[in-house]
Amino acid sequence: MRVAILSLHTSPLAQPGQGDAGGLNVYVTNTARVLCDLGHQVTIFTADPAWDGPGSVTRDQFEVRHLRVSATGKDDLPQHMTELAAQLARTPEYRDADWVWAHYWISAQTALMSNDSSASRKPVVVSFHTIGAVKNRDTGTSLEPAQRLEAEAQIARDAHLLVANTPLEARAMRELLDPNARIVVAQPGVNHKIFTPGETCETGEPGDARLPNAPASPHTLVCVGRMQYIKGTDIMMRALAELRQTGMNVRVEFLGGGSGGPDTQDFERLATELGVSDGVDITPPVPPHELVTWYRRADLVIVPSRSESFGFVAAEAAASGACVVASRVGGLPSVVVDGETGVLFEPGDHVGLARAITELLNDPDKRERMGQAGVLHAQSFTWDTCVRNVLNQL
Repeated sequence: MRVAILSLHTSPLAQPGQGDAGGLNVYVTNTARVLCDLGHQVTIFTADPAWDGPGSVTRDQFEVRHLRVSATGKDDLPQHMTELAAQLARTPEYRDADWVWAHYWISAQTALMSNDSSASRKPVVVSFHTIGAVKNRDTGTSLEPAQRLEAEAQIARDAHLLVANTPLEARAMRELLDPNARIVVAQPGVNHKIFTPGETCETGEPGDARLPNAPASPHTLVCVGRMQYIKGTDIMMRALAELRQTGMNVRVEFLGGGSGGPDTQDFERLATELGVSDGVDITPPVPPHELVTWYRRADLVIVPSRSESFGFVAAEAAASGACVVASRVGGLPSVVVDGETGVLFEPGDHVGLARAITELLNDPDKRERMGQAGVLHAQSFTWDTCVRNVLNQL
């Protein structure tokens, strides 16, 4: 079949952990690759406002097409959905597609608008990745705009199929969006050719270098992803201050940047206020074959998110043999089996996080056992199974 994938607000070619790129980008790239391996013809469409490259890029077996609009950023992109829908309707690779897989609400709304203006309606499959109402609930805020909340409810009613990462997300879709929505649970995967506990990736890339910034003596905690309130960066900073007060020799390596705003500077100021600047290193995001080294060499990988639909960092870290400490929120409990492959703490509880870290750092044998158990558990996360689960529901 011919498949059109929409990832309008962020290009799958962007580096995860920087700007608006994250787990969605990992998801789009890997599912597109599997679709191609299964014999489907895939074209990915993006309108990433940050993209300044060519209009068409071929990667692996699929093409990425960049639609040009005058949007200044992701938040401005919804004002251009009508224009984007018209562009798609004029593009043969989209017009002739057998079905559409839309990622995030902006892509889904645009795909449905294109259907409304077309003589032939094609099935639109939607992966939200994050749901505005869930983010507001998990963070105790009302920061997500009404336009998004209303659009997501309408999308749930009109889409051919919604893809949920976990049964918990499927329940949230029914409770917060539409009780009659057609939903398939398709657990995301991990690239097991890269994220392994060995010294070398199956790709042939070396994975045994020391952590670039890690001194010999302190324990090293690794946080991967964008430095944002919703990702719990401040929770990790406060937990570090708590650890320092108890005399723990610990430092935190953050791999990631902000989302085009002042987030990184805000967290640097917070580290200064808490007196932990000397225990924090901020490193730009790295590609997967380098990221696996950070996971392998970390004493612990920390995922302190306030909201998380799945938890790619936790899954990739576990596949790499790391012991993971994560928030008990969203999809993370399905990735981290509390007390077996890692430890869960209550979201927002920096004291509880510090307590879990202390216990594990003081028990290296327990960390080792959990890391080994995590590798086995992560084997259940495969992109092939994810894609086949979606295809079986078309």
